[in-house]
Amino acid sequence: MEQQIATLNLKLNAFDGPIDLLESLIREHKMDILNLDVAALAAQYLKFIKKHINDISIDDASEYLSMATYLLELKSKKVLPIENLTTGNSNFELERDRLVHRIIEYRKYKNAIPQLLTNQNKRLEMYAKQADDLEAYAPTESIIEELPTSIEPSRLMKAMEIAFEKWKLALFTHRKILVQELSVDDIEKEIINYLNSHNFDQISFSDYLKEVDELKLSQQYIVTCFSALLELVKYRKINLKQMNMDDDIFISKNLQKDEMQDSLIK
Repeated sequence: MEQQIATLNLKLNAFDGPIDLLESLIREHKMDILNLDVAALAAQYLKFIKKHINDISIDDASEYLSMATYLLELKSKKVLPIENLTTGNSNFELERDRLVHRIIEYRKYKNAIPQLLTNQNKRLEMYAKQADDLEAYAPTESIIEELPTSIEPSRLMKAMEIAFEKWKLALFTHRKILVQELSVDDIEKEIINYLNSHNFDQISFSDYLKEVDELKLSQQYIVTCFSALLELVKYRKINLKQMNMDDDIFISKNLQKDEMQDSLIK
């Protein structure tokens, strides 16, 4: 039984071409790839091919035999070095460096495959929906309202990008299908109620999103929430502050607005 398992592990069907076989032999025999012993690698490669030549399909045989010929040629250049007049290096060293480079590049792609498969499986758990056509609801005339002078559109755009970057993975943590109608007015009320019910000077946009129910959290919610913030700023109900271009936005109540309302009541 043990002999059968060993034979199955050595079948060439387990390798994706000659470079994969070379990379596996280097790892198996713990060779120094940066100081590759071509003669030892060629000997191991030819030994393996000779033993399993009957396992190679006709379509793949030419590739494996072509690599065997290349290794023998490279081995002969080590025995009979020919100097390169332009660089001073021998043809053997140049060819060996090319081979090492190919194997290292292959190893990088091979090591990346598990992560790519993980990302693929995560993507398969997501549900996509074609965007709605909103052209019919577009206003015939656009009304451009000015923001307060303290608000810079470029900084707002950057803050929005930062929010999406922080939350893009959290949006798909669990499988969920969101069917909800979001109103800017409703989210405005949620923000004001949250600020009134907590005793702090300010809160960042990212921290506020952490307080939102994860079943409600979506790209649509973040965009609508951002629009609600702009509406609240426009009517002087809250203040938005951002120190630098790459910083998060901080939300705080407009105390002057509250004081003005209190004075009117009195």
